[in-house]
Amino acid sequence: MAWTVLSPSEISARLRGALRRYLPGTDALVWPNNLTAIVKTVAAGLHDMHLRAAWLYEQIFATTASVQHLERHGAELGIYRRPMARAEGVVTLNGYADTIYPAGIAFIAGNRLYHSISDARSDLAGLLTLTILSDDYGVATNIAAGETVERADPTQFPNLELEATVASGGIGGGADTETDASLRARILDRKRRPPQGGAYSDYEQFARAVPGVIQAWAFPFADAPGTVGVWFLFEGRENGIPEAGDIALVQDALEARRLIRAGLSVSAPIPSPLTITIANLAVDTVQTRAAIAASIAAMLVRRARPGVASAPFTLSRSWISEAISLAVGEDRHFLIDPSGDITYVGGEMPVLGTISYV
Repeated sequence: MAWTVLSPSEISARLRGALRRYLPGTDALVWPNNLTAIVKTVAAGLHDMHLRAAWLYEQIFATTASVQHLERHGAELGIYRRPMARAEGVVTLNGYADTIYPAGIAFIAGNRLYHSISDARSDLAGLLTLTILSDDYGVATNIAAGETVERADPTQFPNLELEATVASGGIGGGADTETDASLRARILDRKRRPPQGGAYSDYEQFARAVPGVIQAWAFPFADAPGTVGVWFLFEGRENGIPEAGDIALVQDALEARRLIRAGLSVSAPIPSPLTITIANLAVDTVQTRAAIAASIAAMLVRRARPGVASAPFTLSRSWISEAISLAVGEDRHFLIDPSGDITYVGGEMPVLGTISYV
């Protein structure tokens, strides 16, 4: 049970009762006498002690600990807040053929600055491939594959193109500082599922320790008997679906910690848009429709995961209807599509698609 904090009045009443028992012939309720003042003074001090004890009681548990002591809970288990991280990836552009370009070539995307991190030689057609690293930290430094970045100093290497294209792996790995809620969830998960020498929960915890990873799942027999497959979501990506650069980052982190005997594959979930058709919406307004979309999206974040052959995922139709009913402004509806539960395999994972109203 929770610690109960008594009010000064409640403490005073108990102290007055104690005085009656231990000092026969006295009564702290009769005014004027010094016992009333003594009782009130002692009650005020004891109330402060009750408040302190209630605060200490909360710090004992990771579920209720304040930020400072939450981090201490984590440190005792070897779990620390994920720091901010910089984004890294590959870009291509054209220059002189068979020419070495030094590290430090600057690029800009929006108001973010990036620099190439090593020397590189263009091929015989003049195509130059550079690995660039963001100067800033955070999820905002990630750039999707196919986007362009501009040269920050066009006067440097005038033979180089002014724009570079982000390669298929994207520029990824940039992450914000881990939130309190995420840190608390990882600490509680570690307490509930302690290390077991290579259990699937261990792989999930290894992945979630990588900056930017917001959720991870591990399943057996991903490629063959004896192999482990890990699927994960990454912050700042559309629907959380990681790109190749994010996958490489998590793959390297897991390779450094996994058991030698287990084969490992790290993959991005395959997004499968969920098409929904709703009829007879009683309060059909823009606000209600927006609330329904937000409620369904939140439900998918809580419940959805990739489905694989060894562990298919079934999305219950009732979950969708429940999410619609929970939306602010919704009073009554009829869910037409989907008409039943949906099962996902092959790494597919449901994401919110089109919602139609009839």
